Amino acid sequence: MGAELSGPLLEMEQIIQQLLQTGKMSRPQISSLLLSLSTARRIATQAQMLDRLNHNPIRQSHERVQLDARLRQALAENDNLLQSRAVEIKQRLHPIEVVLDPGLLETLLNAALSWMARPGFRLILTLESQPLTLHGLLNFKARPTVSAGFAPNAHQTEPYRLSWYLLNEAASRLQIPIRYNDTGTQLQLTLEFTRTQHQLERLTQQELVESGDSWSSSHSRSAGTPRVLLVSSDPALALDIEGICSDLHTLLQVAHSVEQSLKYGSTEAPDLLIVDLRLGENACQSLHEHFAEQSPALPYLEIADEQHSLAMASWSLNPHKRISLVQVRAQLPQVLVQELGKRN
Repeated sequence: MGAELSGPLLEMEQIIQQLLQTGKMSRPQISSLLLSLSTARRIATQAQMLDRLNHNPIRQSHERVQLDARLRQALAENDNLLQSRAVEIKQRLHPIEVVLDPGLLETLLNAALSWMARPGFRLILTLESQPLTLHGLLNFKARPTVSAGFAPNAHQTEPYRLSWYLLNEAASRLQIPIRYNDTGTQLQLTLEFTRTQHQLERLTQQELVESGDSWSSSHSRSAGTPRVLLVSSDPALALDIEGICSDLHTLLQVAHSVEQSLKYGSTEAPDLLIVDLRLGENACQSLHEHFAEQSPALPYLEIADEQHSLAMASWSLNPHKRISLVQVRAQLPQVLVQELGKRN
């Protein structure tokens, strides 16, 4: 951090000294001063983010995010930086939806742009999906060009090490593999997003059967472990609840449809049933009737959109709770502790 700050601080000091001596400041000097201030502010912000990632536990959310839209947003927010470095941008971005923490993604993209946007370079960005794995590949290619009238300052040609450290730390938290190569004539950075929406949804029928078999085998290995059955077709919601259950040492099984949940329930009833009401009224009613007949005392939790806030009267025979989809991370841990604590 000190090495990166020394350049802009030295430049600001020289401009101020000249201002004190002459009482004047030219337009180029004003531009240089503002650029140096912006550079120092960016370095300080990156240092704060890096310190936060290294020393504070971070509870990640798992949300559906349009990666191509967030990348365009990052380009717009870094427009002044790119212009100050005379970076020419070329982009070819295919729409890809990923499931991860939006805040960490923003940090990752900003750090990647700061690292790859070298003064006087052409930066080519491509975003595409791998056909076999359905992973999203984000590629940065930087090649030097000749920019008329651009004379980089000394501190602008220094390696942006802080950006590199922040990029690696954010990618590590998001479990995104990084590949970087410097051939001398070209810089290339590739980020591989493994948690794409299409990849999470691609479960073959055989995988569903194997997953159902693992429900009973997991129970036999951990007979004392509380078991929660989530019925939802939303991978982002499943990831959120998986993290919460893991923290509480609770086994989570995810059924992507009512039919699959009935298969799991026929083996042995879970200790708690969580139902995503977005599956539809008829599907949820069928599910409710089945488990109410099989296990009348089974506690269950409904997860609904914010506009659906009232409990269903048809479930008055059983004790149940309902929480909003946007409150899952805040409220579910307490609900699980309360409901699962009754099983003994």
